[in-house]
Amino acid sequence: MIKNTNNQGEILDTENILVKYRENIELIQQSLKQLELVITKLQSEGLVEIEKLANELSMLQKLSTSIDFKAKLLICNNDETVETSTPE
Repeated sequence: MIKNTNNQGEILDTENILVKYRENIELIQQSLKQLELVITKLQSEGLVEIEKLANELSMLQKLSTSIDFKAKLLICNNDETVETSTPE
C-alpha cells in the first residue's frame, strides 16, 4: 500500500509538471504568434521605407540633373555678366 501511495504522489507530481509545461508551451506559442505579427508589420514597413527612399533618391537625381544643366547653361553664357548692386 505504501508503494501505491508513493506512486500516486509521483503521478500527481508528474501531472502537475506536465500541466506547467503545457501552460509554458501555450505562452510560448502566443509569444511566437505576436512575434510573427510584429515581424510581418516590420517587413511591410521596411518595404514602404525602401520605396520612400527610392522615390527620394529619384527626386535627388532629378534635382542634381537640373542643377547640372543650369550650371552648364551658366558656363555657356559666361559672356553675359549679372550686375548686382553693392551696399555703399
